Amino acid sequence: MTRPGRNRIARELHDSIGHALTVAVVQAGAARAAGSAEFTDRALNAIEETGRAALEDLERVLLVLRESGRPVSRRPTLTDADRLLESARSSGATVDAAVTGPVEHVPGPVSREGYRIVQEALTNVLRHAGAVTTRVRIAVTDGRLELEVTNPLSGQATSTGRGSGSGLRGIRERAALLGGKADTGPYDGEWRVHVGLPLDGLR
Repeated sequence: MTRPGRNRIARELHDSIGHALTVAVVQAGAARAAGSAEFTDRALNAIEETGRAALEDLERVLLVLRESGRPVSRRPTLTDADRLLESARSSGATVDAAVTGPVEHVPGPVSREGYRIVQEALTNVLRHAGAVTTRVRIAVTDGRLELEVTNPLSGQATSTGRGSGSGLRGIRERAALLGGKADTGPYDGEWRVHVGLPLDGLR
């Protein structure tokens, strides 16, 4: 397998498994603090669902590694974004989401990478800021896909140096491979991940 192929698989595993582990950690901590059997039951259901999705991603990637000549099986796209939003909400975050434009017509490679970008941005919020109010914007307009995830900028966010993490570096790499650009960091009192991708990116 070529180095770009290995790097792509590494990013896939980082995003999917990292998201699942972050949700599990946040949910477990919230359940312990809540001291409520009902909340604990909801938390366990969310951990189970997120973990199952991560296992499916892991099995798919391992299949590709074992059979390198086999086409990549169905990978999630932006039409599956509701799964990400519900996962974040189940962790206690308030997610204000808006999707505009014909997302279902976004070319496959762009839509798949867009899904992973939103996934990593949400994981980053949960990991560094916790269950805070988060805005997600997905827009298809004028031949471009615009993605934006923002959350309140806290002292913790500035002190942890989120802009230099491997997850955000992966977001910038994904955007660059598709001829787009990613801006991550403090913006107008918030932490913002903004990505613009041309719809005629890699096919």
